[in-house]
Amino acid sequence: MNYFQSDLEYSLNERENEIFDKFYYRIFKNLKEIKIVNDINMQKDGIDKILIFENGKELLIDEKKRRKDYGDILLEEWSDFEKKKVGWLGDSNKETDYIVYAIMPSKKVFLFPFKLLQMAWINNYKKWRLIYKRRFAQNIGYRTSNLEIPTNIVMDAIKQEMTHCLEVYNKPIQNIRIKEQEELDNLFSDFNIKE
Repeated sequence: MNYFQSDLEYSLNERENEIFDKFYYRIFKNLKEIKIVNDINMQKDGIDKILIFENGKELLIDEKKRRKDYGDILLEEWSDFEKKKVGWLGDSNKETDYIVYAIMPSKKVFLFPFKLLQMAWINNYKKWRLIYKRRFAQNIGYRTSNLEIPTNIVMDAIKQEMTHCLEVYNKPIQNIRIKEQEELDNLFSDFNIKE
């Protein structure tokens, strides 16, 4: 059984925080400060740390840690399976800039730009749910469902999202953004979700 509070405590493990912070300072050369987010509501919104740069820019980081290396990336499908509450990738309100996905025993770290990972999820979810194993995590009063996507498949999907043909649109850019939002909102439409 999973407990959000104990998982939060695991994610805030001081020794591992130091390892992550050293990682951030190593890859982001002009990083000035790292703020740990202890607010549970911000944690639930997918913000574990705020990276502050010398120029004042901030990056919002959501850290995901796996306790074992299964050779896949575990992506949350439903945060509450029975109520069909979409997982973190389907949440259009997330403000996360990067998902830092660490597989602790093997010391592998993936730095996923959140919007690209979300686009890969949206464009591949219907296919992935038919192909890849669903794993449930029992929590107090609800179950979370996740899909076990092989790492190379996730990386290829993100790469595909990074490479597009430039098309000439006769529509204003605002209409394009509305269409993207509609696609995100309709991701789980075949489950008849009502908000």
